[in-house]
Amino acid sequence: MAGEIVLGYDGSAGAKAALPQAVDLAKAFGVPLVLAFAHGANPVGGVGGDLSRKSAEVGQRFLDEGAALVRAADPSVEITSELVNAMPVEALASLAEQSSARMLVVGGNGRGPLIGTLLGSTGYKLLNQTLVPVLVVQPPD
Repeated sequence: MAGEIVLGYDGSAGAKAALPQAVDLAKAFGVPLVLAFAHGANPVGGVGGDLSRKSAEVGQRFLDEGAALVRAADPSVEITSELVNAMPVEALASLAEQSSARMLVVGGNGRGPLIGTLLGSTGYKLLNQTLVPVLVVQPPD
């Protein structure tokens, strides 16, 4: 569905801070909210079948947690979930672009812009890898 809000949700403090913002945006625009979790392995390290399955299981638990939080915050917001087997930045950018998302929302890591730039934060990379507007929400201190 075009125009949805895509929320990268991994259960972190940043993701939990971003969730209410994504819910508010979805409600304000009257569009569905897509909770997304990417569980791809670093291509340098590789991945085995067991690790991939466990990563997907953990991701599904995070998506279930996020969906419960959305329903508690506002039961009127339509929710779907996407469990994607790809690296987070590529998965979120691709999902948002393919669905013509109105906005992509992610939580920050709370490390600040310099550390995030040096270590490669997902939010920073998304700002530079997609044409979909990106909202990065920092967790409270």
